[in-house]
Amino acid sequence: MNFKPPLQLTFILLLFLILLPVCQGTFDVYPRELSITMDNELIQGNTSKNIRIINNNDVDVNISWYVDHPQPISMMRSNKTSIPDLSWIDVKPQWQIVTPHSSVKFYIYLGIPQVKENLDQHWETWVTFKTLEKQFINIENAVRLYIDTPAEKTTNNNQDSDSVSISIEDQSELPLFNFVFVAIIITLFIISILVIKNKK
Repeated sequence: MNFKPPLQLTFILLLFLILLPVCQGTFDVYPRELSITMDNELIQGNTSKNIRIINNNDVDVNISWYVDHPQPISMMRSNKTSIPDLSWIDVKPQWQIVTPHSSVKFYIYLGIPQVKENLDQHWETWVTFKTLEKQFINIENAVRLYIDTPAEKTTNNNQDSDSVSISIEDQSELPLFNFVFVAIIITLFIISILVIKNKK
């Protein structure tokens, strides 16, 4: 007895075989999760943290990125919240062409306003990388980015002590200067009186 698969099954199998190379991941991202922890102050500019993109393809791949809040929100880690403004996060460069079987790096930059409300925060956002080429199925890879801001803003104790010592020295020098100035005036006055008396 010969088995003849239905026409629909044959079509689905054929479609699967055609789309299989397209559905394969053309690039990978590392790490999948990235943490930026600030202990003393809010980082401004390059955090020195980077994300590496690896091209598994036999042709060049043009990679770009976008930053977004976790979607759906239920996918966010339980101890994290959304960053108030996505513009505080930048990734450089804007895009890169990755040659076959090689890798490139994208660096994370921050510009978080230096205000009290942004202290002791634990944010999560997603940096998603995608190919610029329009394909039947576009592959995207997201990296979870965790940002932990300092609990409080610390000041430089040396700077504080220096400024205090300067102000104390200034205050002590002013009365001393006044005292010397008055003493010189009195001395000159006494000498002038003695000279006048001797002439008489």
